[in-house]
Amino acid sequence: MESQTSLQELTKLSHTYYERQWMYATAGNLSCRAGDVFWITASGKHKGELNEKDFVCVSVGDGSLVSAREGLKPSAETSIHQVVYSQISDSGAALHVHTLDSNLLEFGVGKEEGFRDFPLPPIEIIKAFGIWDEKPNLTFPVFYNHTHVPTIASEIKRYIETKGKPQVPFLLIEGHGPTVWGKTVAEANKHLEAVHFLLQVMARRI
Repeated sequence: MESQTSLQELTKLSHTYYERQWMYATAGNLSCRAGDVFWITASGKHKGELNEKDFVCVSVGDGSLVSAREGLKPSAETSIHQVVYSQISDSGAALHVHTLDSNLLEFGVGKEEGFRDFPLPPIEIIKAFGIWDEKPNLTFPVFYNHTHVPTIASEIKRYIETKGKPQVPFLLIEGHGPTVWGKTVAEANKHLEAVHFLLQVMARRI
């Protein structure tokens, strides 16, 4: 029942994000965790028309397919969600979108470099992450946009293993878009809205 409710929430958010122009056509992917498995949007599904049957079930442990309706296969970015769930124990939902500002921002992360931390503007919206410090000195990780998505996932895992969990509940793939997480779908959505505003501010400060 809990998983069904989460899928209903994700379906509604998919339509909302499409209307906001955060998930054009089949772009982006949404998921929620249920113990040792997670449900993620199937590959090639139009996000403005998504329904609760357009999700597949995947193992948190190794990213293998557990179950899917005939003809459905996991999103191409399933490996990124799998790393989030396997490396961040309290993550219960993960959302990945392609906003305009996240694609306009340029960070210059090199292919061999893989990732780099960048400062966040210490503005009020950061309280959405549960951080109440006055003018906090925070960074977020930006990853090189490898064509081979599992390579991005491996870099995210390497980041967490070497540097720990990011200071804020999101990461950015340069020229691609943010991935956020939260304990619940509602919390992840709150984080995503805050991230969208932060990236808008950053894009306009250039």
